[in-house]
Amino acid sequence: MSGHSRFDRTAHRYADEARSRDYSELVGWCLPEASDRALDVAAGPGFLSAALLPYVERAVAFDESEALLAHAPGGVERVSGDADALPFEDGSFDIVTCVHSLHHVPHPETALAEMARVLAPGGRLVVQDYLADPDPEQAREWDEIERLRDPGHGRLLRRGEVAGLVGPRGLAVDDEADWTSNWDAGRWISMAEPDEATAARLAELIGSERFQLIDWRGRFKR
Repeated sequence: MSGHSRFDRTAHRYADEARSRDYSELVGWCLPEASDRALDVAAGPGFLSAALLPYVERAVAFDESEALLAHAPGGVERVSGDADALPFEDGSFDIVTCVHSLHHVPHPETALAEMARVLAPGGRLVVQDYLADPDPEQAREWDEIERLRDPGHGRLLRRGEVAGLVGPRGLAVDDEADWTSNWDAGRWISMAEPDEATAARLAELIGSERFQLIDWRGRFKR
């Protein structure tokens, strides 16, 4: 993944933010079983892996940033590397997750192909991320704002794009949902710790104290 230096720099802040989240609903979407092996791709500080750990045999947090992985709770296996070339054998995992991270991947089709490759027969892939605006121009403008905040941002995927990419890999949609996430612009900007001039420019481009994004989650089965 690109841009992991930003996460190295802000690892403590990002870990504090991630630690405060409730992962119970995501765990339920994974349909975990006691014998399952679970892999979270672009896991950051590994808190989803930790939430899965009581329900599965093995939980692996995979991320490019070792600074983020250093915050993973005990019991979680930590592996660093590139999502475009996962260092695991075919069919190694029964659950693969990727949450709010595909927009950082330069080649999401390659990363998703890798996730499908390491998923065992009968396995579940759970992906969550924000969706691009249906209007191509609005989507392009928002991606530019995202890149100004974080140069490692690639692009938000379109509705149905993940299904189109994993379908040829033998995975079918089992369930999906979307909802509106409300963001405080100042908090969103400060999480990335930009310099003062960049923060001011971001606030100018957003043009309001709050904004909304469409959050989407899909479960795919082999």
